[in-house]
Amino acid sequence: MQIPKPPSRIQTAGLIVFSVVLANILATWVLGANLRAMRYPSDADTIMIPIASNFLNSINLLILATTGALLPRHHIVWRVISRLLLLLAGLYALALTMYWWYPHHYWAGVAFLPPAVACAWALYLPATTREKIEIHSMPS
Repeated sequence: MQIPKPPSRIQTAGLIVFSVVLANILATWVLGANLRAMRYPSDADTIMIPIASNFLNSINLLILATTGALLPRHHIVWRVISRLLLLLAGLYALALTMYWWYPHHYWAGVAFLPPAVACAWALYLPATTREKIEIHSMPS
């Protein structure tokens, strides 16, 4: 069975952006639901701190992942930098999953698994035909 692949880097970046935005929305919803369920102390007026922290973490994740997905791949150096940025973004998404992995916040942790999978999927994308020809025609 072959894994379907997006035909362009822009669609890959769009998939990553969509999954990160969805994760951010879900994490904010979890925090709001926990606040309404009185799981936080009644004098806890700092609910905006984890929401803002999550937003800034999502921005960092988006910068790493979309830059990695949209970098040109004409030379081997750009391809390596692109792969490293995508790998770092995937590991960052897994770190965010572990960050949210505690009672009453499990869904916020699960929300950051799709961005990690999207980054791994972007890493799996094959080189274009032109890049394959460049690699094979290089002198050894």
